[in-house]
Amino acid sequence: METMSYSYLCSPLIPFPTHHEESSYLLWSPQVLIPLENGNMCNTDADPSPDHHHQQDHELMNMLIQEANVLLLQDEFSNGDPSLDGSDQRLGRQENGSLLLGVQEEFMEESSLGDLLVAGARAVESRDSISASAILSRIDAAPVSSSDHLACYFARGLRSRISIECRPTLDAPAPGNRMPAYRMLQELSPFIKFAHFTANQAILEATADDPAVHVVDLNVGEGVQWASLMSDLAGHGCRKPFRLTEAFVTADAGAGAHRMAATARRLSEFATSLGVPFQYSSLHVLSDEDLHGFATSCCNGGSSSSVIVSCDTTDQPYSSLTRLQLLLAGSVARILRPKLVITTEEELFRMGRNPASFTEFFREALLHFGAVLESLASCFRDGGYGACLALVEKEELGPRIQDAVGQYLCGPVTGGACSVELAGFRACEMSSFSVAQGRMLAGLFSRGFGVVHGEGRLALCWKSWPLTSVSVWSPV
Repeated sequence: METMSYSYLCSPLIPFPTHHEESSYLLWSPQVLIPLENGNMCNTDADPSPDHHHQQDHELMNMLIQEANVLLLQDEFSNGDPSLDGSDQRLGRQENGSLLLGVQEEFMEESSLGDLLVAGARAVESRDSISASAILSRIDAAPVSSSDHLACYFARGLRSRISIECRPTLDAPAPGNRMPAYRMLQELSPFIKFAHFTANQAILEATADDPAVHVVDLNVGEGVQWASLMSDLAGHGCRKPFRLTEAFVTADAGAGAHRMAATARRLSEFATSLGVPFQYSSLHVLSDEDLHGFATSCCNGGSSSSVIVSCDTTDQPYSSLTRLQLLLAGSVARILRPKLVITTEEELFRMGRNPASFTEFFREALLHFGAVLESLASCFRDGGYGACLALVEKEELGPRIQDAVGQYLCGPVTGGACSVELAGFRACEMSSFSVAQGRMLAGLFSRGFGVVHGEGRLALCWKSWPLTSVSVWSPV
């Protein structure tokens, strides 16, 4: 176990100017994090308990699935058999249904909520709507403890797969609804700071000898990360020019125009206040020709070797992060050949992971989001912000669970988003400063947080369970 000693200034918050009453930002600046004495961070090695299942439960659920299939077949044959009148058919179905219901109830009364959820996932994956519906009804009626209240979001995702296969489970939350929850995550937990600090440090190191910094971002959002990077550039005293290109793929060029204009204005005002030369532009990617044209313009401007591509999918629904990963691996990285590619992802959806069946994914999602909630509860409640946790759960965590469960393996990638890989790029090891910075930041919030690094990525962990990772890639 390694121990790092750090301290930090009392006021590491930088105000982000904005003209919008409904949203404002507080940004942490990495340069205020200085190694000093007498501040220890412990990286715990306790491993969360995996979800074990008894062999008897497997056999019983397999029996339920087989029984349900038999009942469905009997219904089909009986409906076409003239020897059975309507009353006989109804009686047969009632008797068989009662038998199945009794067996199900016996199983479900003895099972935990987690066991029921996984059993429901198996039934959904097997397209056994009878067993799945019965299990979900039992989940709805089950008492929910404080440690189980994410179950309703998992159940809603399963139910959406039953009702209409792989339909969108929810609309994207309105920015006005998400921003308060986003600010709470930013200020009270290490997730957003860890991602921004780690990615920005990789950019600073890669462009240390370049006259300017040019970032192509596939998901700028509100631009919070880039205000932090400009603070770093100003803190180094050189104030080298910073160019930000927002690449987007929506068919409607006008979609999000208001948000993009507001983001560009806020970043420009912030850059002016710091004295950092700043240029914002957008790139509408409809085909590879758009990327080829952009690459040519960069070459003509003499800056192609300094282009950094950034892709943060941690705030994206499953279908959107799949599209972004496909765009990054299929076109952007291949055509632009940037100096560096930086991806920020939830570990559950990280590129390059082996694709899993739906049930395997579901079981890992239970562990992943359970660890996320436990870590957030530690940050919020220990700091006296327990009331904020409910809002973050409702606006951020819950919708993400529901969408992921409802949409997994339903997108254009048959192997799941994680099967996408960056061909022609190799992983770059994180610098010792990035690792030390990540450990220090994790230790500021809770002893349960730590970091792991290797294979070109740095991951924020809760009790050794990776939650969010930043990966750095360079051309081979």
